[in-house]
Amino acid sequence: MSTTTMQQAGGFRTVLDMLLEPATAFARLRERPTWLLPVLLVAGGTALVMLWYFSILDIPWFLESLLYQGGAEPTQDQIDAFREGTEDLSPMVFMISGFLGAIFGMILIWVLQAGWLTLVSALTGDGFRFKNWFCLATWTSIPSLLTVIGMAITLALNPNGQIGQMDLDPLQLGNLGLQFGDPGLDNAIGQISLTQLWTMGLLAYGYRLWLKGPWLKSAIIALLPQLLLIGGMIALFAGGVMDFNVSFVDAEGGGNGGIAISLSL
Repeated sequence: MSTTTMQQAGGFRTVLDMLLEPATAFARLRERPTWLLPVLLVAGGTALVMLWYFSILDIPWFLESLLYQGGAEPTQDQIDAFREGTEDLSPMVFMISGFLGAIFGMILIWVLQAGWLTLVSALTGDGFRFKNWFCLATWTSIPSLLTVIGMAITLALNPNGQIGQMDLDPLQLGNLGLQFGDPGLDNAIGQISLTQLWTMGLLAYGYRLWLKGPWLKSAIIALLPQLLLIGGMIALFAGGVMDFNVSFVDAEGGGNGGIAISLSL
């Protein structure tokens, strides 16, 4: 067996270990930090699913559905005019933006997570560098492959393309039926996926194993940026501080009008 084949076999074994025996995977990655395979699998898989989504998406239906968000009630004439104005929109623009957005979005998240832990390492002198933490950030996202599979199944079951982006992931808490009776809280927490929680748990676990520290301290350090982000979003939406609204705007002096999208604080 060639060296390349052995490395590939070892990489896919690490994928399985990360899901089934994470301690074994973390021990291997501590000695030989890598990141290419999880980037290809997770970011690449997510990008391909988003490419598929926007390739079959009923764009007029999608844009028209925005008119009803925020309690807007457009008239039939406004709806007809809006349909007429969106008939010629090219799906290629949506496909390219969705594909590239998925790739660069995930890479940005990993870079920020690795950058945070690198800063902590610089302050504490634990000896770990950016490449180690980028390795940890990418490999702990392996559970996201289940989200990719779930989204692919959702698309296969909805070939007409009339499905909202928030309905793609069947593992999101909102799609699993978790409701709090508050629209803002439902919107904030409902978008959290089970695989995201799994990833956060692996990140804290891996950080603890590598630093050999206590659970609570390791979890707080490793997850602080994500906890602040999630907590902030919950506070903004649940408290009514942030409001997302889409409405139809009539054009001055006649015309077809358009949509106005606002995010208010």
